[in-house]
Amino acid sequence: ETLQRIVSTLANKNDEIHNFIDMLNHTVENVQVNSSNAIRELDEEFDGLYSILDEMKGSMTNSIQQEEARKFQALQDQLSQCSNALESSEELLELAVQSLDIKDPVEFLK
Repeated sequence: ETLQRIVSTLANKNDEIHNFIDMLNHTVENVQVNSSNAIRELDEEFDGLYSILDEMKGSMTNSIQQEEARKFQALQDQLSQCSNALESSEELLELAVQSLDIKDPVEFLK
């Protein structure tokens, strides 16, 4: 009878251990599935962030290039105006020098 109880207890404990092992295996599977899902979600999140950052980079690059073009054109315009002013100034200076060389007052007034 004692041996029967021991055998019965061992059989029950065996069943408990099998159930515990099954539960552990199920938990391992859940951890693997949850980890895979978390990694997939993280990848999706970072892909979205990379996309947003790339879009922002493009927009900012475009703004910088437009500003560069605007400033370059303004500087080109100033350079052209300065060149024109210098050319006019040189012509006026040449006329003034020629005027100084005129000795005849009537000719000078022309």
